[in-house]
Amino acid sequence: MHPTALPSKYGIGDFGDTSKIFIDFLNETSTNIWQVLPLGLTSLDEFSPYSSPSSILGNRYLIDVDKLSTYDKVDFEIPQFSKDYVQYKDVYKFKDDIFKKISENIDINDKPFSTFLNNELIRKHITFLILKDLNKKSWNNWEKIHHKYSDNLFEKLSDENSKIVNFHVLTQYEFFNQWDSLKKYANDNNVQILGDIPIYVNHDSADVWLNKEMFELDESGNMEFVSGAVPDSFNSEGQVWGNALYKWDIHKNDDFKYWKEKLNTSLNLYDYLRIDHFIGFFKFWAIPKGESALNGHWREGPRLDFFETINKDVDLTKLLAEDLGVILKETKEVLEKFNIPGMKVLQQRIPDSDEDLPYLGDSEEIDKKSLFDEASDDYFEETHPSNWEFSLAAYTGTHDSPTTKEWFDEVSKSKYQNFLDYSQLINNKFDSDVWNFISLVWESNCQLAITTVQDLLELDYKGRFNIPGTSENNWIWRLDNFDSLKNVTNVLKELNHSTSRN
Repeated sequence: MHPTALPSKYGIGDFGDTSKIFIDFLNETSTNIWQVLPLGLTSLDEFSPYSSPSSILGNRYLIDVDKLSTYDKVDFEIPQFSKDYVQYKDVYKFKDDIFKKISENIDINDKPFSTFLNNELIRKHITFLILKDLNKKSWNNWEKIHHKYSDNLFEKLSDENSKIVNFHVLTQYEFFNQWDSLKKYANDNNVQILGDIPIYVNHDSADVWLNKEMFELDESGNMEFVSGAVPDSFNSEGQVWGNALYKWDIHKNDDFKYWKEKLNTSLNLYDYLRIDHFIGFFKFWAIPKGESALNGHWREGPRLDFFETINKDVDLTKLLAEDLGVILKETKEVLEKFNIPGMKVLQQRIPDSDEDLPYLGDSEEIDKKSLFDEASDDYFEETHPSNWEFSLAAYTGTHDSPTTKEWFDEVSKSKYQNFLDYSQLINNKFDSDVWNFISLVWESNCQLAITTVQDLLELDYKGRFNIPGTSENNWIWRLDNFDSLKNVTNVLKELNHSTSRN
């Protein structure tokens, strides 16, 4: 349940009272984990939480406006925002106007702000946002004086562009302040937060601007190859993500300092952290910029070296690996060695009698054998959740999946029959296929069982959060109110208790 999807009169879920109501719901149902998507600033075209100008800073639009009453009062009227979905452009403009008015009257030399800016990494990333606003183009097209960070540069910007500086300092200060308060409320009410971090970052980001030598760029700072996903059964054309690729040898020579800082900063925000596209540490799909994902090729990641090095400074036992898709023996070995759980998604594991290899693409242009030359011997392992290992997080579906109700509406007869066969083994049976699906995950041996709010409410395709490979109408779904959740409170609580998930 991403915070943007919570009810709010301001058109987007935030860190306000409705977040606390949701935490109260989790506590009342004896649910111990709230998983969120990345909380960073989103891209301004697709509004994806996985596309951000900074891996360190927060999304200012999650700030609860009502909690800004300690500053000089500003007058505003709340537009008639939709209750069912986020109107991102309108919401962003509305909130930015409020933040600008408030920030005009602050002094960043006051102790709360100056103490906040003592964090060098945050100060550097804020500097990038300031320069991005001033230059209004990608960092590699900025003036030469803005090519490199320095403390003098930040001071100069503060003197010459105080309004923009104040705006970004205020909003980042409030983001971290409000999130810390909300996380404490969650922890005090027996709920821990599972955060999320993408493996890749945007080319036009503070990460790349501050660490140009760490990324694969030409002399002009442009990318020649970009990130993406290999073709598979979910997308036979593959996916082009367009992120900058790492120069892993340079990272290794620097003792993976960039990654240590990034992971520890995120672990300070959350109790646990999911790393998206975990396979990228072992091998990754590099695509020539401007070309189809079908023209990509495999490259080697840092593999075991990465984990052995960062293990000295990062608590790897607090990580969760999104290791879906390509299955490598070495990935499994690393997860076991460092006690990092992997993932299984039930929607992807129920077999179809007509299926061959469920993770292979259908395109004749891809050599299927070469994609899986390192595939594990137990690729066709038993798929029933009762046989899944403890060292896993089991999911009904994810933010990228259909809702489970949508899955049932579209599933083949053979898959549905397999689901019915699977359901014969569960102890907690319901009149609802969706809740029996949830029950299969809850009764698994996996140490963590996760579903979506959409599945709790048995929503169909209208509740889908994201369709990978598409760029419109994603991330917009919202929960209208909490009445519908109240209807499942007792059911979820009983399931948590009967499966010892509480």
